[in-house]
Amino acid sequence: MPEETTLQSKVPANLAGQSLADYLSGRFRYQTREAWVNLIQAGRVLVNGKKAAPSSLLKKGDLVSYSVVLQEPPVDKDIRILHEEESFLVAMKPGQLPAHADGNFIKNTFIYLVTQMLREKGWKGDVRLVHRLDRETSGLMAVAKNKDAHQNLTLQFEKGLVEKEYEAVARGNTKKDRFEVGGAIGKDEASQISVRQKVVPAETPYSKPAFTFFEKLGDLKEYTHLRCFPKTGRTNQIRVHLDSIGHPIVGDKLYGRTDEEFLQFIRHVKSGGDPSWKGHLETPRHLLHAGKLAFAHPITGQKVEFAAPLPSDMKDFIQTHA
Repeated sequence: MPEETTLQSKVPANLAGQSLADYLSGRFRYQTREAWVNLIQAGRVLVNGKKAAPSSLLKKGDLVSYSVVLQEPPVDKDIRILHEEESFLVAMKPGQLPAHADGNFIKNTFIYLVTQMLREKGWKGDVRLVHRLDRETSGLMAVAKNKDAHQNLTLQFEKGLVEKEYEAVARGNTKKDRFEVGGAIGKDEASQISVRQKVVPAETPYSKPAFTFFEKLGDLKEYTHLRCFPKTGRTNQIRVHLDSIGHPIVGDKLYGRTDEEFLQFIRHVKSGGDPSWKGHLETPRHLLHAGKLAFAHPITGQKVEFAAPLPSDMKDFIQTHA
């Protein structure tokens, strides 16, 4: 018999006062409100260990738990820890692996798998993500192993003090060898895809300024191999900036594609399909790799630098199209 997993969520202050059904459907959108109501009525959802009604009002700190047999999409679990010490570690995240729990991905995530790796070695302390990479982006990720290191490293990322270097393969050949893309990033109001971003005028409400410097590493047949230096840390920043100048990243399912093409992919995954399915794209994932990371050591303050070579799928694509 398949093993059940109990997922838990503590109600934050800003969501106190919501009904149980509203809380679950608003926070965990991988199921509809109707589906959550049915699960609550079936007794699959508990509040502080007791059955509740869909209309039950939640208080700050209430513990909502949900028992489920997980059926997660397959992922690439080839995580390599490149550096580890008492306060933090740096690991290589493969493409096709979410950084954290999202939608149907609960245990098949970078932070869950890293936590399990540390637990197997006897580590009983904290394991906290410091920053994020998109699910299909490969490369370096820093993980804090105590509260102080987490606060220190998170602040460095928030203040733009961390040096980040990526490599990407973009569609088309860029005219310039070195160039910068700037401008605010905000929601693409013309798209029916809620997560799609675009470059917008600086005065656009809720937008954030963003700058990325690009350096050409080589022209390929119909593509360009680029080194990317994001000076800010906005969601999808490199992908949005390259799309804004007509050179979206190879394999990108969201940028450089129509809404319908992206929705086709979403329908495929929600129906239980493999998320590495490429559909009409050139590659199973977008070719973006976080290759270098440098920051101040959370204890000594000295600069530490880390590097991860290009993964084989990017190397093969570059060689094939040289």
